[in-house]
Amino acid sequence: MNEVLASTLRKAVYERLDYLDRLVNEADVPSRASLADSEIARMTAAWRSLLADHEPDERGRCRACGGWRRRRPHPCSVWTTAHKNLIVVDTRSTPTTGRHTAASYLPTAG
Repeated sequence: MNEVLASTLRKAVYERLDYLDRLVNEADVPSRASLADSEIARMTAAWRSLLADHEPDERGRCRACGGWRRRRPHPCSVWTTAHKNLIVVDTRSTPTTGRHTAASYLPTAG
């Protein structure tokens, strides 16, 4: 993908997210309800598609992350980000920096 196309795609996605954020924060209740009707299904489909691309292979490594020589262990950053944003209720207490950030909010075996 050339730089111009990549930049255009990136800009369009961020503009859409900004637009949705503005609606959520500034729109009236009927507009927000309408937004939920139209956007929740699109967002869940997008997450499912992204997560499907990052399913682990037979060796437990992410199919999409990593280089040609070695894939990243599962769960990759896409799965940990999904967990943090879809499952963890209070993300303010979740560390956002540091060596063990990704694993710090994963469920523990028990």
